[in-house]
Amino acid sequence: MELRDIIAFLEETPEAVRNLRDGLDAGELRARADDGSFSFVEHVCHLRDIEREGYAARIEKILSEELPSLEDLDGAALARERLYNEQEFESGLEDFSRSREWNLFVLRGASEDQLERRGVFEGVGEITLARLVSMMCEHDATHRGELRELRGQLLSRRPTEA
Repeated sequence: MELRDIIAFLEETPEAVRNLRDGLDAGELRARADDGSFSFVEHVCHLRDIEREGYAARIEKILSEELPSLEDLDGAALARERLYNEQEFESGLEDFSRSREWNLFVLRGASEDQLERRGVFEGVGEITLARLVSMMCEHDATHRGELRELRGQLLSRRPTEA
């Protein structure tokens, strides 16, 4: 994918998550997937924290430091420690949206040379800023797919009318 296409996809993610949530009640937003993985609330809190503490921090480091170390984050541990499923979906989504807007503002202003700047991502190795942007897209695509599947599971759990 071209960078502009990736950025467009990244820009659409908050609205895509909002659309997938439509029509679900508060209980459904906290219900976990059949396999026990994240609920809607947990997904949005994860996206928020990874956007702020992961991607924003990594983007800044790559742009301001010479070959910085880029910390990996344990999303499952954050979910447990921060009690994601007890948080509010709407505020999590708004915080994610604002953080995403800022990151996209920075990325749209990045020059070709800046997109080739490098960092060392824990557990991955050396990456460019452009590769980090692709990783953001892959991460979003995974969560959007999981949320589509979870929505289907939640709707199938509803009692059928006689």
